[in-house]
Amino acid sequence: TTMKYISAALFFALFGAAAAESCPDDLPGKVELEGSGLAFHYGILEADQALCGKLVSNDEAWVGFGAQPAGVMQMIGAHAIIALPLADTVLQYLLTAKTTQGIVPFESQTILESSLTQEDGTTVATFKQLLSDEGVVLTSDNVYLLAKGSSNDFGYHANRGFVTLDFETNVISSSTGSTEAPMTTGGTEASSTTTSTGGTEAS
Repeated sequence: TTMKYISAALFFALFGAAAAESCPDDLPGKVELEGSGLAFHYGILEADQALCGKLVSNDEAWVGFGAQPAGVMQMIGAHAIIALPLADTVLQYLLTAKTTQGIVPFESQTILESSLTQEDGTTVATFKQLLSDEGVVLTSDNVYLLAKGSSNDFGYHANRGFVTLDFETNVISSSTGSTEAPMTTGGTEASSTTTSTGGTEAS
């Protein structure tokens, strides 16, 4: 079934901008890209109908999260959020080709909050993205992917793979940051991982 959501315009009309909440530091869901040192922590912020995400890499590199609405395990056509340390940005992109030139930023960026830090040889990128046509639409057809580079230079990914996310149980239900599911690191949440080598594919 398709997860229901309300538009940003309707939400703010009903509840007002003051009702917006920031994503908590601790998110209820977690998947790891096997053998890559990259983890994605996530949860649905119920009050704002938004996806909270945190990409954590065990080294300094660009990192990314994507949703493929066509339901196929391929990057072309996916909508991605990519953190680029050299540009100090966390932005939305459309993946149109397997080259850096085919990674096209959205004309209208709808990420509500983000951060990007590198410390002690690690990379942490966070974002809050509305569940809407201009943000992320969660459907049963989506296929989700993670990627990271071999360095901060944006180019071919050192690792990439597809993962399964559970948005129904990993919900952040209150302003105190309480969650409706414990953090998990495996089991049914993570699918098989695909790692690519060589070529000019980016993200």
